[in-house]
Amino acid sequence: MSTGQPVLRVPTGDSYDEETRGDRHQQSCWSNVEGASTRSGCDMNTSTNQSNIITIMKFQVLLLQFILATSSTLMASAEAEGSFRYGDSEDDGNTRIIGGSQTQNGRYSYAVSLQDSLGHFCGGSLIAKDVVLTAAHCQGGSYNVVIGRHDLGSNSGESIPVKKEIPHPKYNDRTTDSDWNIVILSRPTTENVDLIQINSSGNSPSTGQDVTVMGWGDTIAADDAQKLSDVLMAVDVNVISNSDCDDSSGTINGWSDSYKGQITNNMLCAADRGQDCCQGDSGGPLVIRGNSASNDVQVGVVSWGIGCASANFPGVYARVSEAYDWIKQTVCSESSDPPAALCGGGNNNNPPSPSPPSPSPPSPSPPSPTPNSGNWRTILNEDFTNGYGSFKSGGQGARHYGSSKSRQGVIRIQNGKGSRSSFYSKDATLDGSYSKFKVTFSFYALGMENNDSFCLDYSTNGGSSWKGVDCWSGPNDYQNKIWYDDTVVTFSDNRASELSVRFRCQGNSNQDDVLFDKVKVEGQ
Repeated sequence: MSTGQPVLRVPTGDSYDEETRGDRHQQSCWSNVEGASTRSGCDMNTSTNQSNIITIMKFQVLLLQFILATSSTLMASAEAEGSFRYGDSEDDGNTRIIGGSQTQNGRYSYAVSLQDSLGHFCGGSLIAKDVVLTAAHCQGGSYNVVIGRHDLGSNSGESIPVKKEIPHPKYNDRTTDSDWNIVILSRPTTENVDLIQINSSGNSPSTGQDVTVMGWGDTIAADDAQKLSDVLMAVDVNVISNSDCDDSSGTINGWSDSYKGQITNNMLCAADRGQDCCQGDSGGPLVIRGNSASNDVQVGVVSWGIGCASANFPGVYARVSEAYDWIKQTVCSESSDPPAALCGGGNNNNPPSPSPPSPSPPSPSPPSPTPNSGNWRTILNEDFTNGYGSFKSGGQGARHYGSSKSRQGVIRIQNGKGSRSSFYSKDATLDGSYSKFKVTFSFYALGMENNDSFCLDYSTNGGSSWKGVDCWSGPNDYQNKIWYDDTVVTFSDNRASELSVRFRCQGNSNQDDVLFDKVKVEGQ
């Protein structure tokens, strides 16, 4: 686990169930890095050889990532004792420590796992017997909330279907501002678990204060690997001021980026050298620890960030005190078993009004194109191992998984709801010398019927409008349940000064899925 970004799948391996596939979506996931019907005449070529991938990882939605640095002998010994810690690791000559440890069973019993048919994708916290607080960017589709299950590889606890979701009315999916979501369960839990208290004080936590974040997120701080934790992990981080957080900037794998103008009053930042949260931790709680679970106070919700345990970029959380009145009103009116601590005379102090959503951040500067075979130059190259990376979710029909169908790092698009069933790359600024472009990708169709297809579009104006490149429909262009590696399509545009590409599903149900394992864009 680490402390910054979201969306994952438990445990690693192939556990996609075609018979029980859900209607899950994917939102912004934290990237792990140091420091987006008819076929046209475009070229399409398939091969079973995979290309070498240069991972360009950068922001977005949804966190806890650790690297095991102890030896296998020490690790085995520690596991025999019931716990272990992550230590130091060498990465390209630079020491990177993503610290954390297994939690004691029951210590954070209010921590819950949100799971669809592919497994764990976000965390949350139990604030009433039938109410969960999580991140708004985790919302969408059909899923269950798993309560009282310390080890997700076990069958302990219970799994309860979701009755409805209530995202904060001011949630902005472009800026990830007001990233709170209340989930109402179909019934109260019968598990003997604690409820987490909700912070109502705008003065807490204070700058420099130790806070704890937890989840079942990624445990390997490497760009080319991902391993999700079956056991709940926790790590301590330090609160930093919003102004210092907003000043954060740095270069990650050739991308210059900063938090400037993106940190609002609705956000809370925390970091500690080498400790952070990552994929799969989104929606999980950030707490001030008391002497027991019932005395813990939740101050944040894992929201977003750039990198995992990056020296330049802290983890960003949705500040709970800013939404206290809304949380209290919603829980007390919607819960069938409202908690007395919150609804029977809890703190009614009005927190400051949330700030309006901040403007969308400027597009990052892309890395310098690198020479390739012939005169093709790489514009972007993404394998989704650590989240969306250089891409973004288009909406509730898109989702990232840590592993699926024997592949590590997969984006799934579903149904046919326009941009909501798509994912797209962040704008890449071009130097004006490009007139032809090549997109190479790997895909896997599932449940796609004769009238279903998926399409590739591109934009040269920041996504204001899109131009179609090609569409593929089965069974003429592909068969279901087969990975098609290194599929190639080319298109021309003589006037492009910036470029974004988009993959869009054109199905007609939540059983129509297309999975992507990698995307590479080149120009000449």
